[in-house]
Order: sequence, then C-alpha cells, then structure tokens
Amino acid sequence: MLVAIGAQPAYAQETAPQDAEAAQQQNFDIVVTARRREERLQDVPVAVTAVTGEALRSANITQVQDIQQKVPGLTIQSSAFGSNVLQVAIRGQRQFDPYITKDPAVAVYFADVVQNRPQGLNSGMFDLDSVQVLKGPQGTLFGRNTTGGAMIITPAAPTDRFEGYVTGGLGNYDSWRLEGAVNFPLADWIQVRAAGALQRRDGFTKNITTGQRLDDEHKDNWRLSVKLTPFDGFENRTVINGFKADENGIGYKLLGSLPGIGFGSSPTVIDELARLAALPFHTTTSDLVLETKIKTFSLSNVSEWDVADGVTLKNIFGYRYVDSHIPFDLDGSSMTFTDANDKIVPFFPSREDMRVRQYSNELQLLGTVLDGSLDYIFGGFYFLEKGRDRQASGGHGGVSAGGVYLGDRVTYSDPVRNEAYSAFAQFTYRLPFLEGVSLTAGGRQNHDKRELTSRNLISDGTCRLVDDAGQPLNPCQAYHAKSYNRFTYTLSADWKVVPGVLAYIAHRKGYRTGGFNISATTPAQFTPFNPESVKDVELGVKTDFHMSGGRGRFNLAFYSQNYKNIQRNQGSLINGVFTQTIVNAASARIKGFEAELALQPVDFIDFGVNVAHVHARYSSWMSNGVDIAASQFAGTPAWTIGSNLGVNIPLGNIGELGLRGDIYHQTKTNNSDNNFLSAWNRISPTSIMPAYTLVNGRIDLRNIAGSRITASLWAKNLFDVDYLAGGTELANTGLGYTAGFLGAPRTYGAELNFRF
Repeated sequence: MLVAIGAQPAYAQETAPQDAEAAQQQNFDIVVTARRREERLQDVPVAVTAVTGEALRSANITQVQDIQQKVPGLTIQSSAFGSNVLQVAIRGQRQFDPYITKDPAVAVYFADVVQNRPQGLNSGMFDLDSVQVLKGPQGTLFGRNTTGGAMIITPAAPTDRFEGYVTGGLGNYDSWRLEGAVNFPLADWIQVRAAGALQRRDGFTKNITTGQRLDDEHKDNWRLSVKLTPFDGFENRTVINGFKADENGIGYKLLGSLPGIGFGSSPTVIDELARLAALPFHTTTSDLVLETKIKTFSLSNVSEWDVADGVTLKNIFGYRYVDSHIPFDLDGSSMTFTDANDKIVPFFPSREDMRVRQYSNELQLLGTVLDGSLDYIFGGFYFLEKGRDRQASGGHGGVSAGGVYLGDRVTYSDPVRNEAYSAFAQFTYRLPFLEGVSLTAGGRQNHDKRELTSRNLISDGTCRLVDDAGQPLNPCQAYHAKSYNRFTYTLSADWKVVPGVLAYIAHRKGYRTGGFNISATTPAQFTPFNPESVKDVELGVKTDFHMSGGRGRFNLAFYSQNYKNIQRNQGSLINGVFTQTIVNAASARIKGFEAELALQPVDFIDFGVNVAHVHARYSSWMSNGVDIAASQFAGTPAWTIGSNLGVNIPLGNIGELGLRGDIYHQTKTNNSDNNFLSAWNRISPTSIMPAYTLVNGRIDLRNIAGSRITASLWAKNLFDVDYLAGGTELANTGLGYTAGFLGAPRTYGAELNFRF
C-alpha cells in the first residue's frame, strides 16, 4: 500500500476534490511496502520509485507500458505477441518471450499477487492507489525470486463512505474510453468498491496487404474489491479482477537485411524493403490476418491479524487464469519463397495459444522486539502453475533440409507444471550505540521443480521428436522434469546522517530458475537450461530538503551487478529448419546509476527529472560460434531521461487550471544481443533501434464553478515523432532479416470527469 503522510490517501484522488498543494504534498511524503511493512520512501535503504494514482492520472498514464517514463532504470516494450504481452526490464534484466517453460526476470504483482505470465499486463491501469518499482535482485521478501526487480500495482481500496467517479473521453483514431468506480459501505465492517474501464481505438498502422488496421485497442476491464473488518485487529481484503482483449494485434514491419547472410541478399527481401521505403511510416505489408484474443481472471485475498502487541500474522492467497490466442508474423511482410517442389510458401507466419492457471499462498509473521530496536519477518511461499502452451509456425519453420516445405510445425507443451516452495526471514536492527544506523539481513531458501510433456509435429502428422539415433518417437511424446535449489539473500546498512539525509549500501543475490526449451526436438535440445544468478552492490543516498517557500527531494543510486548463466534465446538453422532455443550465456557485468529530483519551489509549481544510465555488456559469450563479448544487451538503452513540469493556477469561482508537460528520451537500442556482423565484426545497422524523444501534455480545468467536474485536454507524442518501440532480431540467426514494432503517432483527446 502507498499513502501520503498527513494528506489524503492515494485511492481517494478520483473521488474527492483536492487542491494542488495537497496533491504535491502527497508526491513528497510517500509510504511504500518495499520491505513488506509500511515505511516512508525516503527511509528505505534500497532504490524504489513510487508513483501515486493521482500522479499517474495527471501524466495521462493509462497503460503499464507508459510507466517507464516516470521510473528511471525501467524499460517496457511490446513483444512480438503484441502490446498486451509486455517485455518488462529493470537495469538490463528482462524476459524476451512469455513461454510457460521459463520465468520473468522482473515480477509484476497486482494486489499483492504475482502475475507470472505477461499476457494482459497492459491493463488494469484504472482506479489505482499506486505503482511501486523495486530495483535490483529480489532475493528474500517477495514471492517469486527475480534477478531484475519487482513492479507492484496496488488498486484503490474500499473506503468507509459512499463515493465514486465517472470519466469519459474521446480522441483521434475514433478512440473512446469510459472509466469509473463506486464505493459503498454495506456496514461498519463491510466495505465494497466496484470499478471498470472500457477502451476502444482504431489501429494507427495500416496493413496494405490484408486491409487491417493494426495497433488497435478493444479492451474490457472490471474489478470488485471487498474489505472486511469483523473485529478489532483483523482485516481481510479480496480483489477480483477480469480482463478481455479482442484486437487485431501489433503492427509488425520488416526493417532491414544483412547481405550475404541467410535470405539477406534475396531479391525478394530487397524488393520488399524498397517497397516499404516508399510507403508511409505506419504501414506494414504483412500477409497474416491477425486476431488477438486474451482473457484473464485473477483473485487476491489478503488477511492481516494483529495477534499480539507488535505482532502481525499476514496471509496472501492468489489465483490467476490466462487464456490467450495470438497469431503473429515474424517477418512482418508479404514475402514468399518457392521450395524445391515449386510450392509458394509464406516466410514466417506463427501463432501461440496458451491456457494456464496459477495458485499461490504466502504466510508472513511480522513483529518488533527489543523496545522497537529489532524488526523481523518470517514467512513461507508456495506457487503452482499448470497449463499448456501450443506454438505453430510455417514458412522457414516447416522446411526440410532439402528445401521441401513439409507444412506448419506445431509444438504442444501439455501439460506443463511449475512448482515452487520457499522459506524466508529478514531482520532489521537499529544499533543502540550508533544513533541513526540500521543493519538488515535476510535470506531465502528456494526450491523449484519444472515438468514438461512435449509433442512436436509437422501438420501432416510427422513427428519431429527423435531419439538419440535420430529416429522419430512413437508415440510422439517426451516427458522431462528438473528440480533446482538455491539460497538467496539481502544485506544492507543505512545511516540517517542528519534529518532528511539517508545513506546506504546494499548487497543482494537473486536467481531465476532454469527450465526447458519449448521447441526442442532432440534429447540434446531438451537438456535443461540452468538457473541464472545475479549478485549486486548498490550505494545510494536519499535526501529531503527545504527551500525558501518550497521543498525538494533528490535520490541517487549507483549499482554494479555480476550476472552469470544468463538465459538467452538463440535462433539457428538446424537441418534446414529454423529453431529457437534458450541457452546460458557465460557472464556479464552491468553497471549504472539512477537519479531522481523532485522540486516544489512554490505551492503552485512542481518539477521533476529522472536520469538512468545502464552499461550492460557481455563479459564472454559464444553465440552460434561467434564471440560476441562486449555486445550491448538487447532492448537496453544506455540512457533514459524523463522530466515533467506542472503549474496550477487558481481561477477563483471558475475553478483551477492545471498545465502539465512531460518529456521522455531514450538513446539508441540494439534489438539483438549480437551487435556485430560475424563476417566483418562491425555493428549491424539492422540491429539498431534509433533514439527518440516524446513530448506529452495535459490541460485540466478542475472543480468547474465549484462543482466536482473536471474537463481535460491531452496529447501524447505531441510532435508526431516516428519511432520504433521494439523489435525482434532475426538477422543474426541465419535468416538474414529483422522486423520491429512501430511506436504510436500523435494521439490526443478530451475527457470529462465527475466525482460524487
């Protein structure tokens, strides 16, 4: 939970009038739960960025992907599976795909429950209390052990009064949004809150081959929250959430080729690139008709019981169901090729269908002893995920070694079972003989088990699973299981140098469990990839300061990470068939820093800027026989910068005018972990996603004529910059070309908000 000290709770921002001074006070006095207990943001000895629900609204952030503009060190990109299946990265740690046989590097929690699969993450950004981003390995307190960090999304909680809001908006591309919430206490001990959001928008990318409008929005969200307090010292919170997307999918576009590699010199590829160069930027020629359908349902139940003075027992139960059906075109073009039998075959149509259920439960015992000098937490966590993952690909994926197209290949991972147990403890001791100095130590013992039953066939029924002698299996089925045990930990020391200045040092170890290659066909390919591990050191300082008539906050963190057994996708042509496998790259060193400055020089002005630098390079890695040491991590810009300026002008009986501008910039990014052409050992131009800068703006007229009505105008990408939001590198896998996703053009609209 995140609230303001001495100000209105964040969840009330949409439902009660609030002046500019109170909103700005809230942005400075923030309480977070980064160590599983409520603490002021400025007193937590780790790097955490927290954004209140009101700050999200004022920045016009309505999807998870836009949060990166507010959080240094965080990057979020769409994947080949679309904008509803995100790639979340912190400090260079990221997951490239949503396969059920591997875990994310960054865990996303909604209402305290981990969302292990990324399908549907780009939703739920309505009626929120806060978003917290914890940076660095999470090796002790949070449910799933991760190497990169955690994002915690907290919905607004029920209150003890009847209240609510309705927001409606219209925009370009025939977009509209309807959002609202109503809170009603049924009794002194029962409080209920219902909320929902509907989003519609025509696509901004035109597919001239199929006539589809891609990058559209058709999302339905609903949420029901219930809080029970049947007796003093006990509270139970239940959050039920549903999401559905029925969209055309992402605009995937052919970007470039590598001459002399795979199909890079093919006249078909060269002609297609020339054709695209003559078309508008937001155009694709993909020959695949896309129909993306995703449904999710989740339940969170949190009970807290003050069993004794200073002792709390807390239980977190979670359930989540995901059903997704996503076609995608990995070449993003209308290209075809002719096989040895003169059959015309599309290049790379693909599809993934996933259905998965997850269950989790975490039990915590929290308390304070020794006259308030020692905080402790003990706990245990259980996680179970069961489901199936079906992948199909045509084109190159179904070509035999002789160049004969055999048909689509289909991989069935059914059933898949991922199970995890862990026990943890953490202690924070305030030294009695050194005022302002605290020491923290925590550890977690982790056990993970993965089970996979796989079938892999060509569409004519031919089995692609073979034994050690290369003979097809009969029946066409393979079972594999593997367990992993790891110990992870957290150590830190902090010193409150003077009031308003905290210095700290932290050292942590986190790990991401191993797993299986979902598209494997041979016993060797089914060899499990190993867990990856990260050990880091972080140095930081957090400061609050006052100016004449105003106040400010400045936080700075430096870090270094030692990254081993890195899990990476590696594509290659095996017996003439394109196969993507997960391998353990040798090692890497990640270094960087993050800085955040927030200023309120006078009551009616607030200014903020954040800067992050990530230097992520492989120490050693032989990828497909090529030494790519010193390559920059894919999808990791070296620099990101965000800034905002807000001005609030009282207009007497008319209301209050709010003016806000936001700027976000990121430097160029590699789409491939192999930054070099193997033949010439130079940077591949097709691998580069150019730098870009986005400017957003918003104008609010609040509490019009003393009413509870606010009218707003907003715009994103105000200067209509053409930019790439992400991509998939196929050039260095032997295919010789690469494709990417197009960033949104200028979008704008108007909103009307009514609170009651």
